Amino acid sequence: MKKDKENNFKTPEGYFDSFHDRLMDKIKQEEAAAGESIIPKTDGFTVPEAYFSNLTDDVLSKTISSEKGKVVQLKPYRKFFYGAAAAAAVLFLVFVPNWTTEPQIGFEDLAHTEIDDYFDTAQLDMSSYEIAEAVSLEDIELSDVMDDNLEVENILDYLDENVEDIEELNLDYSDYE
Repeated sequence: MKKDKENNFKTPEGYFDSFHDRLMDKIKQEEAAAGESIIPKTDGFTVPEAYFSNLTDDVLSKTISSEKGKVVQLKPYRKFFYGAAAAAAVLFLVFVPNWTTEPQIGFEDLAHTEIDDYFDTAQLDMSSYEIAEAVSLEDIELSDVMDDNLEVENILDYLDENVEDIEELNLDYSDYE
């Protein structure tokens, strides 16, 4: 027999094959010992005579009465509570989203280092020369690209040390000397 973990009850092999015969033998033995049948001939329930002929009249006489019952008011003020709750829910849904709005984040909120990191890590299909051609130099001032604590002399020294050909920058170097 296969062992079932959830059901630990077991029956012997062939138990139900001969169950009917064993049951009938047991009943015959008890009847022989008692001297009479142990199975009752009737079920023990009886109905009074003419019960079903008068049933309809009896039921109707008990349900229909001439007495008026007490009228119970169904609390009409509840509909006002439901209406007030619905109005409050609508107002809540209209005004609450406006309280939780976050301020809009713009380009000026980005740190310069984040912008530099983007250009360093992003794989742009443009060279620095192509980007320089795309940016209009007429709209850019030196204060837009320069930090407040940098001096012009420091910038020029840096360019002298790191740029081989100053002509590549399209700057009029004589204006800054």
